[in-house]
Amino acid sequence: MKPQYFGNIVHAVLENVITNDSSLDYSQIEIEYEKNKKSYDPNQKISEQTISLGKEILDEFYDQNIDTQFNVYDKECGFKFILGNHLIVGFIDRIDVVGDQVTIVDYKTGKWEVAQKSISSNLQLGIYAIAASELFPNKTITAELYYLRSGKHKSHTYTKEDLEKLKQDLIISINEIINDNSFAVTSNLRACTYCDHAKSGVCGTGVFRNKKAAGA
Repeated sequence: MKPQYFGNIVHAVLENVITNDSSLDYSQIEIEYEKNKKSYDPNQKISEQTISLGKEILDEFYDQNIDTQFNVYDKECGFKFILGNHLIVGFIDRIDVVGDQVTIVDYKTGKWEVAQKSISSNLQLGIYAIAASELFPNKTITAELYYLRSGKHKSHTYTKEDLEKLKQDLIISINEIINDNSFAVTSNLRACTYCDHAKSGVCGTGVFRNKKAAGA
């Protein structure tokens, strides 16, 4: 089963079982897991190992949050904002709002984790924080990566200065991407697993890496 499909299944379960009206229901988690496995993997190609991993992740989430009173503003919240001459579009897994505090939650199902010291400069969380600041201009914005395998929460609370610097850095990054004509092969082997060029066969390096990773 492709890694992104596994992540989609777990994300869909959490989206459907978390509500502000009641605590987590374990039986509902099980039902949603079975339903979404069938939806994302209709041909039942998912491995037993992956099935077990998904159950372990959701069991751990339930154990950590069994008594949590959620304050969800939105789930899979779509956003768009203009930055310079660029339109930024995306989705946020979950936004919680309590008083003047806004917390962005981004679920991660993979093994690899960003170091805590690097959270404040994480581009993905930074984009989410900018989007949330547009939606909630007078509230404090905190963004976190919730690593579902380990149960770790890694977060950063953004000052106005942080957000302004993020906007400047993001514009610089966008312009560098637009003007980059080198097209050098990435050193990030993981990127090949979800790259369209590798999957289509256009990039021979990506094809080779994916075959090697699959043990072919």
